[in-house]
Amino acid sequence: MNRVIRLACALILLCPAHGWAAERAAALFSDGNALYQKGEFTAAERCYRQLLDSGYDSGAVYYDLGNACFKQKKLGEAIYYWEKARQELPGDADVRENLDFANLLVVDRLEITPDPLAVRVIDAAVHFLTPGQESILVLILFVTANVFFALYLLSRSPRLALRSFAASMVLGLLAGLFACSLGWKVYERGHRQQGIITEQKVDIRSGPGTENITVVTVHEGIKVSVRGEANGWYQVGLPNGWNGWLPHDSLRIL
Repeated sequence: MNRVIRLACALILLCPAHGWAAERAAALFSDGNALYQKGEFTAAERCYRQLLDSGYDSGAVYYDLGNACFKQKKLGEAIYYWEKARQELPGDADVRENLDFANLLVVDRLEITPDPLAVRVIDAAVHFLTPGQESILVLILFVTANVFFALYLLSRSPRLALRSFAASMVLGLLAGLFACSLGWKVYERGHRQQGIITEQKVDIRSGPGTENITVVTVHEGIKVSVRGEANGWYQVGLPNGWNGWLPHDSLRIL
């Protein structure tokens, strides 16, 4: 079922309104899937990459591209594209399962203190919807709340007025709650960048340059927080709290 949903999302994205470009994109997506089924994973990867380069941002394409990379033993690239797919399809079970399995294959085992259960539950709830989905939901709730408030003002029936007022307040509170969640997502994307290490092996250094000492050596697939950049280097924070610098070409920003 998840595969069907992803395919439907991709087809909606490549709707006829885009004209010739949409036909070309749909052909690339179909060709990529056909090549993948034949086991021609490198060629399938090229089709999916061309699709993304054309400007089509789709969770289904990211998911399939991650699969193609994984089949070629490009673990870091696969995790990167599955993470991109999760941003577009946060509730997709296949994406989550692929990521869980891939993370078991990551070489480095960094000791990480898990967040409290309450924090994890809140984080999962906040990220259950994409920013686009949440924007639509906030708009619907806001409009509906105002409709009920108008009914409250215009109603001549005390019972109907009371119910309309109560519905307006509840919907207004929900709109405010989801608006706060949306605002947090926007803040995260602008101020809390993350990335995936895609280089098979990379030295995390104490400063932006090879002349600096190596703090630790890590391998592909690790998710890091990006805290700054200078002279072609990213300053990153590892999941266990360690900090350092690595070259731009060893990291893909989410």
